[in-house]
Amino acid sequence: MKSKTVMFSIVSAILALMACSKNETSTEDKESPVVMKATGDINPVLNQFRQLLGAQLNTSPGATGGRREINWDAVPVSLLNKDLPNDFFNPTGLDAEPANQRGLVYSSVGSFRVSRENFAEVNAVAADQFESFSGDRTFANISSNLWDVEFEVPGQAVDASVQGFGIVFSDVDKANSTSLEFFSADKSLGKYFVPAKDGSSFSFLGVWFPNEKITRVQISHEGPLDSGQADISQNGQADLLVMDNFLYNEPVKQ
Repeated sequence: MKSKTVMFSIVSAILALMACSKNETSTEDKESPVVMKATGDINPVLNQFRQLLGAQLNTSPGATGGRREINWDAVPVSLLNKDLPNDFFNPTGLDAEPANQRGLVYSSVGSFRVSRENFAEVNAVAADQFESFSGDRTFANISSNLWDVEFEVPGQAVDASVQGFGIVFSDVDKANSTSLEFFSADKSLGKYFVPAKDGSSFSFLGVWFPNEKITRVQISHEGPLDSGQADISQNGQADLLVMDNFLYNEPVKQ
């Protein structure tokens, strides 16, 4: 199939480009997950992951193919520093904003918030450790360090799946501490660790599964922010962090 051939060509190009870099792309064969990690200047790897997900950036419901991306700048000022609805990025109904219908929902409890002050309003001690990657806003679950996201058809309350998902993190200080675990229904597809920052505040982890359907991603990290404690780099006990861009291919009905 043409689409499959194109995808594997992209993977081959990624491997060639990254072979000599401190950032990582790994795969054993065409059936294995493609794991992409980056620190420092994460843009080259991030852009390669975007191409793997789909070059077309979808911004409204009804798309076929392509990718979705959330950078939190769509959150209005009136909702900054407040708990977001679990379906903020996939509302349904006549009054739903199409630009927010991106097929991502929070599937676990917590306080999901967006800040343009790097959460100084929640934890003034640690806020100067964080940076926004795009725009001036960052995202965090301030009250939990183990939580999930799931997928729906954009604009519909219909369960969906993706094949690739990644997050940009700010201020990951410890290796093998922050992770993404991917699930297809109840089956774990694997847990992957976010690299510690090196050369900038940012770390990136994205994974593409050629032959699996991702229905849920579990994010695990130290914290939480609302504990008020200092970051580990400030002699605190936990490696605190925030997030920026979420990236995934177009969710499709399971």
